[in-house]
Amino acid sequence: MKPKPLSHKTENTYRFLTFAERLGNVNIDIIHRIDRTASYDEDVETYFFEALLKWRELNLTEHFGKFYKEVIDKCQSFNQLVYHQNEIVQSLKTHLQIRNSLAYQPLLDLVVQLARDLQTDFYPHFEDFFLTITSILETQDTELLEWAFTSLSYLYKYLWRLMVKDMSKIYSLYSTLLAHKKLHIRNFAAESFTFLMRKVSDKNALFNLMFLDLNEHPEKVEGVGQLLFEMCKGVRNMFHSCTGQALKLLLQKLGPVTETETQLPWILVGETLKTMAKSSVVYIYKEHFGVFFDCLQESLLELHNKVTEANCCENSEQMRRLLETYLIVVKHGSGSKITRPADVCGVLSEALQTASLSTSCRKTLLDVVSALLLAENVSLPETLIKETVEKVFESKFERRSVLDFSEVMFAMKQFEQLFLPSFLLYIENCFLMDNSVVSDEALAILAKLILHKAPPPTAGSMAIEKYPLVFSQQTVGSYLKQRKADSKRRKEQFPVLSHLLSIVQLPPNKDATYLSRSWAALVVLPHLRPLEKEKTISLVSCFIESLFLAVDRGSFGKGHLFVLCQAVNTLLSLEESSELLHLVPVGRVKHLVLTFPTEPSVLLLADLYYQRLALCGCKGPLSEEALMELFPKLQANISTGVSKIRLLTIRILNHFDIRLPVSMEDDGLSERQSAFAILRQAELVPATVSDYREKLLHLRKLRHDVVQGAVPQGRLQEVPLRYLLGMLYVNFSALWDPVIELISSHAYGMENKQFWNVCYEHLEKAASHAEKELHKDVRDEESTGDESWEQTQEGDVGDLYQQQLALKTDCRERLDHTNFRFLLWRALAKFPERVEPRSRELSPLFLRFINNEYYPADLQVAPTQDLRKKGRGAVAEEEEEEEPAAGEDEELEEEAVPTEDAP
Repeated sequence: MKPKPLSHKTENTYRFLTFAERLGNVNIDIIHRIDRTASYDEDVETYFFEALLKWRELNLTEHFGKFYKEVIDKCQSFNQLVYHQNEIVQSLKTHLQIRNSLAYQPLLDLVVQLARDLQTDFYPHFEDFFLTITSILETQDTELLEWAFTSLSYLYKYLWRLMVKDMSKIYSLYSTLLAHKKLHIRNFAAESFTFLMRKVSDKNALFNLMFLDLNEHPEKVEGVGQLLFEMCKGVRNMFHSCTGQALKLLLQKLGPVTETETQLPWILVGETLKTMAKSSVVYIYKEHFGVFFDCLQESLLELHNKVTEANCCENSEQMRRLLETYLIVVKHGSGSKITRPADVCGVLSEALQTASLSTSCRKTLLDVVSALLLAENVSLPETLIKETVEKVFESKFERRSVLDFSEVMFAMKQFEQLFLPSFLLYIENCFLMDNSVVSDEALAILAKLILHKAPPPTAGSMAIEKYPLVFSQQTVGSYLKQRKADSKRRKEQFPVLSHLLSIVQLPPNKDATYLSRSWAALVVLPHLRPLEKEKTISLVSCFIESLFLAVDRGSFGKGHLFVLCQAVNTLLSLEESSELLHLVPVGRVKHLVLTFPTEPSVLLLADLYYQRLALCGCKGPLSEEALMELFPKLQANISTGVSKIRLLTIRILNHFDIRLPVSMEDDGLSERQSAFAILRQAELVPATVSDYREKLLHLRKLRHDVVQGAVPQGRLQEVPLRYLLGMLYVNFSALWDPVIELISSHAYGMENKQFWNVCYEHLEKAASHAEKELHKDVRDEESTGDESWEQTQEGDVGDLYQQQLALKTDCRERLDHTNFRFLLWRALAKFPERVEPRSRELSPLFLRFINNEYYPADLQVAPTQDLRKKGRGAVAEEEEEEEPAAGEDEELEEEAVPTEDAP
């Protein structure tokens, strides 16, 4: 084979560039461009004529040829050019207005050369040329965009001495591009105007002009922000030398405290600076960002020192706008642009002590502090972090703002050492106030902390974590002395514990809002230190019993079951011995499971409860006889499509001891796994591309001939088959064929009647679900318990409770019942000789499919069609008519009962 030459490349030399890539290659920076020195002939007197001769050789299009003939005899000398300038200008404008011209590049260059020649005489024509050039910007041709903006940049460069004297007119003309709907036009416009901006000596007047223009044209905000960035942008990812002076002036324009001469649109000025900051953090390297932080810190300290009672409102709003810019810089890259973090932290600590700040300003300040303390690329001394945190809690900021700040800080490194002590002191003081709203807010933030740091287990196998919340009187800091000053409010030794114990109870009336507070208290209680363990266990046990009684009476809602699960979880974390059997009788749990076999809260409660009994070695409640009492109600869960219910059910069943059949190969040295243990292992492996092979290894242990030694005779023989049928719900096609093969093994291995009972049950369910999907009969699930208890919870605790209730009890998964049925019928085709004897049961299913699904879906083949048009009103009327009819039927049935009993 002939070897490839060295010149052969693995990639194409030329490849298609997207529009964004072509825009990125556009260069309109004429400031750092070196112009080639022109070599004139003796008879060449003008730049225009020289360029005309050059382009005559480079551009041979018809468009340029016409223009060349019009002007060639009018520009051969400077005197000629000046004399015929109006005719040349008119020719340029005329030819630039030709759509899709092939002479744009030479014409735009000739405009620049004409401006170089005429200078002052050209300036009156600038406006007309500007409008003509900007009219051709609506194009996807990036080369044309580059030519147009380069032309404008050169015009600014050569006419700047005239333009800076007339900035009001020039800016009003140019700034229309800053409001253009296309981002790249706005960016190119900002870049092209940079040279002229830097040439203006009175930047204060220029900035006032720009910001006052925003009053009438607020849509220019982003463009002006980009323009300011381009002015301060230097080479090699550095700031320009004018940045220090310009940025100080800009920061003064944020509000009336520092800008006393002109009334500016302060909010729009703030938005402009935010846009500038966003562009700056992307382009400027960290080592060159010091000047930006210096200006920000100087401005912040100036506002801090200038605050008075008279200007506190204006000062707060101006500081908030400054802090919003600060926040952008601090947050970017998780603090990657902060050059001197200790100085930044010190300035922010001083700002925390500013008097009379508004709520919004305080919130923004805390956002900046939290962003700094959480930044991964920032290293601060521990003492400085601790001081800053203490200053936050010592400040007189609104409680809501401080609690929101605390919640954000849960993710902080070394949270327990540097943040938690001061936080617990603040929370303890909240509980000391005689205010239920404050106590609820404090309880909510403690519950959020526990849910973040040591969430309650979602399965019995998870360890119950402890996260000590130490509320002791021996705590450091002046903050504690300040809180101890009011001795009248410290009547209780441990106010937090006393408050939590007081709300762990059911209200005498149907006050469902009280339920959320009890739940939050149960979440927090096991983690409190010090804790009166005996009293707490007794109280929680009584609360559990009252919940069980409420369930027995039917006076409960889904929330009661959720809180009951949390109460049992709390009791398990407090009581680690077999005393649990006396505190929560096994009969109570069994009755609950039999009553609500598909309720996630009940299943989790049972999993936690039976897991503890297994660990304590309680044999009686975990016998096979006890299992068979629960199995009839739980067996349907094994094949459900809802993974949460399926896993919890398998876990519950796996806790029981079952007598496995005697195996001839059993040597007694290795312990055999039960079928439930195999199911649990298979369920814990996710169905993903990387893990599905491992899942199949466990599923293959459920083949009929293999699993016989892991399941006793009787009804439990159905368990492997039910689980395999449930696997057809898993939305991972690589599993389906192997699972169908395993189902086939049970079809041939099991007794036909037993196999068919399970299979037909699932075929019928699949048909019902598929019909509902076809007719879009998406009805809400039947509510659990008394709906009057399902009230909207209020306050922080209520919001958290509702969020967790929905998260832990929501079983709505996107199940494809139609595909499940299709896979079931596909499986039947694998063992036709086992299915054929059951044709009497299969035929009605087929006819049901024809009538209920096939005909309604395709009216072309339907034997009948309902032509009556039903509107919403007609449907509503029918429903109203049906309701009394149903009531009449019930009355007739009630009247019919005595007649049947009559002799």
